[in-house]
This record gives sequence, C-alpha cells and structure tokens, in this order.
Amino acid sequence: MKKLFLLLLLFGLSATMLSAQGKPVVILLMRHAEKATTGGADPDLSEKGKGFAAMLSTHFAELKVDEVYSTNYKRTIQTVTPLAVKNGVEVKVYDAGKSAELVKRIADSQAQIVVVSGHSNTINLVFNELVKSTQIQALSDEEYGKVFVIYYNKANPANSAFVKLSL
Repeated sequence: MKKLFLLLLLFGLSATMLSAQGKPVVILLMRHAEKATTGGADPDLSEKGKGFAAMLSTHFAELKVDEVYSTNYKRTIQTVTPLAVKNGVEVKVYDAGKSAELVKRIADSQAQIVVVSGHSNTINLVFNELVKSTQIQALSDEEYGKVFVIYYNKANPANSAFVKLSL
C-alpha cells in the first residue's frame, strides 16, 4: 500500500512540475464494482463487489479525498460509499449522460482529490473530457477493478496525465 501511495505521490509531483499553471487535481475514475446477477436494472453489488468496495477504502486510506461523485445507481454508490465514509464526505450524484457537466463541477470546485464512479460505457466519456490528449473506448462488460488515476490540469486539460491501475 505504501508503494502505491509513493507511486501516486511521485507521479503527482511529476505532473505538478510539468504544469506551470498550478497543481493538478487527482481524480480516481473507476467503473462500479461487480454487480449482483439479480435485482433488475438497478442491482446491488455482489459479495465480490462489496469486497472490492471495502478494499478501495483500505487501498486509498492514505489519500484525503475531498469529493466523491457517483451516478444514481445502487452499484455505483455502493462502490464508493466506504471511501466517502472514511473521508467524511457525502457521495454527490451526477448524470452519467452529462460528462461535460461533471467535469465542469470538478473544475469549478476547490477539491484536490476527487473520486468518480461510473459505468463501463460512461467512464470513458468522463475520461475523454478530462484527458484531451488521450481518448479511450468503453470498457467491456466483464472489466472490473480498473482505476484511472488522472492528474487533471484545470488550466490546460491537454496537459493532463494519467495512469491506469488494475486492482
């Protein structure tokens, strides 16, 4: 865990030095954890998914998260709730179809560390709004456990950087 924190810190410092216009916002962008096979269009997390959500809270325990965003589905909210609770912040709901509005909310805030939970076919839209120099496709339905750590440069999004973690 300490190695991950040091990696994030070093990468963040590098991104900061590259950005003469200010400190980038660190954004942890992820797809929701594994969902249950029952529950209709809005299922809860599966037991494996609940374990992943708990692990996130432990894995990123050394980060002081300022804001947490999620779409208005049980699985996305449940994925980030343990991390939000650990940091004493509420989960703010955003519209998955309006990624530009979410990015504007992040850019307008004073938050330095932000967590965003979305879906396989929506986190790429948020990513592409944040990181102008690189574009990604939607994740497959089977892809869980990917976290994009984005160093978002508010003044010049083209200078934003990222690393993709598989947890």
